[in-house]
Amino acid sequence: MMQFVLGDYSMGYSGDIMHDIVQKELKRNYPASEGWVISEAHNQVGNDEIFSISRRRGSNQVATVGATFGRIVGPGLVAALNEGGTTPAAKKGTWYACLLVPQGTDVSGLPDDVKVIFMRSFRYEGKDLLWLKRPAGSQVAAQSTPASS
Repeated sequence: MMQFVLGDYSMGYSGDIMHDIVQKELKRNYPASEGWVISEAHNQVGNDEIFSISRRRGSNQVATVGATFGRIVGPGLVAALNEGGTTPAAKKGTWYACLLVPQGTDVSGLPDDVKVIFMRSFRYEGKDLLWLKRPAGSQVAAQSTPASS
């Protein structure tokens, strides 16, 4: 269970808000205006979610996207991503694996063929997961709040 910690107050279980943030990050990277269709998470590895994303541009393009808030990417998540390449949709077109992670996540152990997208909303500093906030009217995340302890 992940908790947001803001000052001395704990906001409790944050699964729904984390899922919403992942959806927002996916839509930013795979916009419907470019033909991408994002399926609901069809698989879960612990707290990590696996999505199937596709579009048709001349040929089918399919991506299996894992989303994690972990500081280190586990082998179970990598294995689940690779399973996405065995689906009928992936076999009919171009397929690739992708991982959506907070900035500062250790991705050194990932295979070279896994595309990594760093979230705009979260960053690791040491062992702390920080929620990056933008001041009103700013394009740059200038403040941060501890999201976990």
